[in-house]
Parts: sequence; C-alpha cells; structure tokens
Amino acid sequence: MTDPYLRLLSLGAGVQSTTLLLLSASGELPKLDAAIFADTGWEPEAVYKHLDRLEQEVAGPAGIPIYRVSRGNLRDDLLNPDKMAMIPAYTASPAGTRGMLKRKCTLNYKLGPIRAKTRLLLGAAVSDPKPCRYCEGTGTRVAPWRAKRGEEAAGTCSVCDGAGETFRIGTPPAKRWAEQWVGFSTDEIIRVSGHTDTRYVRSRYPLLDLNMSREQCLAYLKHHGWKSVAKSACNGCPYHGNRHWRKMRDEQPAEFADAVAFDEEYRRGPGMESERFLHISCKPLNLAPIETAQRTDLVAADIFDAIYEARLEEGEPDGCSPHGCRSGEAIA
Repeated sequence: MTDPYLRLLSLGAGVQSTTLLLLSASGELPKLDAAIFADTGWEPEAVYKHLDRLEQEVAGPAGIPIYRVSRGNLRDDLLNPDKMAMIPAYTASPAGTRGMLKRKCTLNYKLGPIRAKTRLLLGAAVSDPKPCRYCEGTGTRVAPWRAKRGEEAAGTCSVCDGAGETFRIGTPPAKRWAEQWVGFSTDEIIRVSGHTDTRYVRSRYPLLDLNMSREQCLAYLKHHGWKSVAKSACNGCPYHGNRHWRKMRDEQPAEFADAVAFDEEYRRGPGMESERFLHISCKPLNLAPIETAQRTDLVAADIFDAIYEARLEEGEPDGCSPHGCRSGEAIA
C-alpha cells in the first residue's frame, strides 16, 4: 500500500474531532493536510463560533486549512416543494400507525460534500459546464414528484439548483488516496465500520490508536483551554433526545423557537397521509413531553419499551456522523 497523498480530518466540530485537530496541530499526531467541515446551514450558532475559534487559534497557526463545504441550507430545502430533501422525522397516521422517514440528510448534506471536496483536493478533474438536461438549461422545471400530483407550476430545478448548467467532479488520479481521520473514541468502537471507504478514501481512527475515550478527550480539551464544546447537530434533528431539547429550550431559546416553528411548518407534506414530527412522541415540539420521563408515565401512556425509553431521554445512540450511521439503524 502506498502512503496517503493527503491526511484529511472529517471535522464535525464536536468533542472528538476537535481533539484530533488539537493533537495534530500540537505535533502529538502527524500533521493534517486539511480538515473538512460539512455545513448543513442549520447548525447551532455555538458551533460556528467554535469553528471560527479553531481556525484562528489552532488550525491557522498550524498551517492546517479548514474547508467549509455545503450542499445548501437543509432547513430551507426541507420546506421547499421543489427540492427532494428528507430527515428521519417521526410519522403518525390518522389510524394511529407510527413510523419514521428515511434519513437522507447525512448522505446528501454531509458525506456527499465531504467526498466532493476530497476528490478536488486529490486532483480530480472538473468537467466543463453543460446545459442541465433536466430543465433544458432554463433553471426551472416542474419537479417530477409535483408532476405526479398533477401540479403544473414550475419552480427552481433541483438538479442544477437554478443555474441552468451542471458539471461533474471526476475521480482522483490513480494511486492518489486520502487517509481520512474520523473521531470515534473507544466508547464508540461499535460505530467503526469503514463502510464509507472508497478507492480514494480510507478511514483511520487515531483516537482508537491512542486508546482515548470521550471523557479523556474532554479532559484533554479542558487542559488546553477548551472548557466546553457545543454538540454539532442540526437544530431540528429528530435524533435529539429530551436532554438536548431541554438544553436548547433553556439555554438557546431562539434556536429552540426556530425548531418549534419548523416542526409546525413541516407537519404536513404534499401527498402524505401521515403527519411529521421532530419529537419521538409524535407530538408538536412545543407540547412534547421533554421533561425527564418516569417509567410509570410511559407505561401509563402505553408507549413504553426499553428502546423508546432510552431514545426519549438521550436520543439516537449512533448520532448522525457521516461515517457511522446507517439510516438510523444501530451499527453492529
């Protein structure tokens, strides 16, 4: 195996990836060539401030560029009838049937942009722009899912995003590949799968090599002057548990109000019989039981099971790392 052409950090801006960036910048780990942050446009304000500080105090002085990549604003796209975007919202039908939508946000708004930037950094060629064949270069069209419902109003083309033209990022030259650092700590070893590896990207987990747990990462950060690190997750992520929702409500009221407003506006979708909810209880977020629930309360409400109880308070155990999720299913 040849040596990597680049060492890149998948920077979620949370505890573990921040630790990796500091370890590299201090020389305790090999120097990174770059870090890539996938911005959904819906992160907490504290995350953006944290990124700014990382650039100014850590990455910049160490000569490690941080690239912020984005496919667009996830919140806006979810509410746009001309965009095909989806989050794993909970659903409830009038008949009482509950379910959950598929998770498309992680692949499309995180992993996709990271992979595109990785290919560019590895020297992949970019094709010349061509007229978008889906809208015939106009930038507008009737989205196929709207056409199926008999709607005739044209909107922004979701393929070219209204530009009227498209281009393609090719594959990197042969034998060029990137070692991608992923911040899984020892308490998250069950999330390691390597299922996102490709010919030009191979995952590495330096925290596992160092036998570092999340608690040890927190201690390391505190020792180096980083007393707190905000959780990197969209404000309206359905995987939030009650602990997170309460923290948002009490400490970031504007962001919680935004999530409540989105939850209400996202309730009904065109052609959908079921309603969509951000909270696992399938109740509007401003009315959901986000206080700490007692087991007797859950049993009395006839909604108790062990998985529900755990996710109600702590949220989805696998989180939404682009390198560790499989559409919300636990990784084994």
